[in-house]
Amino acid sequence: MFTEKTKEGTVNSRRLMAVALFCAIINGCTMGVDQSMMNNLNMIDQYIDYFNLDSNMEGLFSAAINIGSVVGGFFASQLIEINVVGRKGGILISCLLTYLGVGLQTGAQNRAMFIIARIIIGIAVTINAVSAPTYVAEMVKAKYRGFFAGVYMASWYFAAIITTGISLGTYTLQSTWAWRGISLWQLCPSLFAVVILPFIPETPRFLVFVGREDDALDVLKKYHGNGLETELVKNEFLEIKNVLNYEKESKIGWIDLLKTKGNRMRMWIIFWMGVASQFTGSNIVGTYLGLFLDNSGITSTRKQIVINLTLQVCNFVFAILGSWLTEGWGRRPIIVYSTVFMGICLFIMGALQSKFSDGSSTAGSNALIFMVYLFSVTYAFSFTPLCISYPVEIVNYSIRTKGMAISQIVTFAFGFFNQYALPIALDHISWKYYMINGTYNFLQALLFYFIIVEVKGLTLEEIDEKFDGVSHTHVPILDSRENSVEDSADSDKDKV
Repeated sequence: MFTEKTKEGTVNSRRLMAVALFCAIINGCTMGVDQSMMNNLNMIDQYIDYFNLDSNMEGLFSAAINIGSVVGGFFASQLIEINVVGRKGGILISCLLTYLGVGLQTGAQNRAMFIIARIIIGIAVTINAVSAPTYVAEMVKAKYRGFFAGVYMASWYFAAIITTGISLGTYTLQSTWAWRGISLWQLCPSLFAVVILPFIPETPRFLVFVGREDDALDVLKKYHGNGLETELVKNEFLEIKNVLNYEKESKIGWIDLLKTKGNRMRMWIIFWMGVASQFTGSNIVGTYLGLFLDNSGITSTRKQIVINLTLQVCNFVFAILGSWLTEGWGRRPIIVYSTVFMGICLFIMGALQSKFSDGSSTAGSNALIFMVYLFSVTYAFSFTPLCISYPVEIVNYSIRTKGMAISQIVTFAFGFFNQYALPIALDHISWKYYMINGTYNFLQALLFYFIIVEVKGLTLEEIDEKFDGVSHTHVPILDSRENSVEDSADSDKDKV
């Protein structure tokens, strides 16, 4: 175990937590690398020419990862619930599958080999997407959960920045390494995660669930109490025990995802969050930015990659900002207002492209680029941190991994359809597609207004009460003032 002693003989919880969260978050960068990689590959002639891609095959190549992700969703939950696997084991398995998939992808000699590789990577992505966000949500204190769960997704953009920078250096190579080099980089997040993984603990909730209560209390003391059994640690431990004991006695299974009113509401929200994460229009600039820019009269490969690079930097900044403001502003207003604003952006983008697609107007092209940035940072601010963090926090422990598996199945099933159909749609109806998508966003925002349940500031166990209407624990919850006192003590110890 990583333990750093202070002068008072207790561990530094914040440093320990930083290491644990870094491991979980960095492996999530694999998907960020992938989306940015495909975005850049679709701009590189050596890649298009090597596989002889038309718009139909270009969509299939990009969307193939979603096939694996849907497949992975059917067993990822069961896998990480096995006593000897857990959340840590899920992260490890996803890393190993990533090694296999990226190796095949980088060495691909034909279309079939590339597609199979991407399916394997998709399975790895889903196992990680069920394991890592769950790990993050179950490890951090309640008031930091929204931020760190959001950072898990925001890290995708950090990976995308590096990926696009690599693309800027390789696209001029007159060989297949113009795209193989970008693919090989996709190994790095998993390499970092595997190095750190042996030094971080399982989550206290998983440890309690499998009967290792002493280990769970030890984790809470080290990671929430600077090595001490504080009042906050005692309350967290008892609350976790009470709720998990109740869920064990209730023998909750897959059928319970729809059995109660509270769970049906959870699944309804998760379904529409998965759909919205794909259908708000993000893939227009997330995977097919090159095609969008081609249709807007901006055809220089270098200029397209530079635009993508600066776009990813802006996205990263706004995703971190959105993660930080999640607890203050709340999930519901961020989701509703951002969906409306993205709908407006799409209407303006469609109108501009209908008039300036020939590239004859510099002002028109610049206006289109500006709208791409505005749309993209809005998505980064809202759906990037919340499309994973919100589903993982609204489902209770016994169905958390099952709920996340459903979330991934829905997200990637609709993602496959969207990524496959999008280049074909843009080829056939061009700017009219943005108008259709914008209208959908307005309808989606109206739905979210009525179904999103606000959970800011609540522990995972308190959120259960919000959905189920009844508390499964009688442990008193420390208020924000008591938490602030404890955090102040933590800060004082850090200064010693």
